[in-house]
Amino acid sequence: MARDWRKYLDESESRRRDRLVKIEKIKKQKRSVRGRVVDDWLVDAPLKEGDESEAEFAIRLQVLHTSGQRRGRVIEVHKRNIFVAEENDEGQPETELLWLCSVAKRHFQRAHKERNFVVVGDRILFEPDGDVTLDTDGQPKNTDLPRGVIQHAFTRHSRIARRDPLNPEWEHVMLANIDLLVIVASVFHPEVRWGLIDRFLVQAELEGLPAAIVLNKVDLLDNSKLATSEFMERYNKRVSIYKGIGYDVFEICALRPKKTQAEVKRLRESFKGKLIGFAGHSGVGKSSLLNLMKPEFEQIVDDNPEIFYKGRHTTTYNSLLQLGIGAYAIDTPGVRSFSLDGFDSITLSECFPEFRGYKCHYRECTHDHEPQCGIKTAVEEGKISRERYRSFLGLLKGVSFREGEGDASEAEVIADLKARSQVRDEKLNQLEEREREAEDEES
Repeated sequence: MARDWRKYLDESESRRRDRLVKIEKIKKQKRSVRGRVVDDWLVDAPLKEGDESEAEFAIRLQVLHTSGQRRGRVIEVHKRNIFVAEENDEGQPETELLWLCSVAKRHFQRAHKERNFVVVGDRILFEPDGDVTLDTDGQPKNTDLPRGVIQHAFTRHSRIARRDPLNPEWEHVMLANIDLLVIVASVFHPEVRWGLIDRFLVQAELEGLPAAIVLNKVDLLDNSKLATSEFMERYNKRVSIYKGIGYDVFEICALRPKKTQAEVKRLRESFKGKLIGFAGHSGVGKSSLLNLMKPEFEQIVDDNPEIFYKGRHTTTYNSLLQLGIGAYAIDTPGVRSFSLDGFDSITLSECFPEFRGYKCHYRECTHDHEPQCGIKTAVEEGKISRERYRSFLGLLKGVSFREGEGDASEAEVIADLKARSQVRDEKLNQLEEREREAEDEES
């Protein structure tokens, strides 16, 4: 290129820009593999496909354990500071003693498509820092917060993820390795959004996770000014729809649990022996609900009922807690949006349990406009609810339909919803970018 510098200067601006883009792409690819022979982040995956048998897997894991590495569970993540609890022989995290860990630097060179490198709930292997003194039982001495380095992670057996609002090509994993997804909504303040519940249910079905729906603040249903006859008709219909599908629905008042004592007791029974992941909008009462399960640390909520019923946001980061009822839970901040897209009709229809068992004339039927569609026929016959069918079409088309705004045949409604969704996403991106810049300035 040095010999042809005159030719390079004579190139058009667009060709010169394309050439520079290619050069930067090559440099980035080289940087991403520099000094890395193999990606050994996942310890229970073969180094190369077909290279190891199950016996060799076991031998490699045994070698890692004998080298001083310990099994742990990620409890909290604050940027690059990761709090880890060591696991006992039964695979349960011992949250009484936490280790302050960081990820081994070599792993930052691996290619990944996630917003967060490590998330709460991840099962990992870590080793103590060299300056940590251990007693005869292998426990750290003379420190309340020993330090360590995360060397490997285990494959997640479940996860709840959404498209990253800041980078659409990445995914934001919100919950990992949970046994039950609990979708929390409030009937009012904020008003329940059934579309959000449906999106979380689709994600749970994709992961093969059982899911439950908790409707909080049901005492507000006694307020006739809020709970109009039209609202109560829609509300009761929705509750019966989810129960009819087979989902557990719990109607409680977390602030006044004695009013819904039977439901709270039933909820506690369903939680025992599991790692539960909470998800939902801000201010719906996830932390208040968690406090009913006797957590090791009471979650911060405002005792003022007026604040509670305004739906105030309190939780700011994910945290794994041991519950006094014999379970574990991951409390999450409320989400502003939960975007799912890129599904084909076959995959998406399998995530709606009530759609299963109906056959269509065409093998790759989208269940939208094709004739002789078993799903559409079931909707017309009342065997599948129109509300859930509309949710299906909204996810298939990348649009969130709301009640009273038309159906999939109305092109103007679709265009309007897409435009509003785009404006909302842009505002959310700007807000999250400002929050990230503020955090960087503080650090």
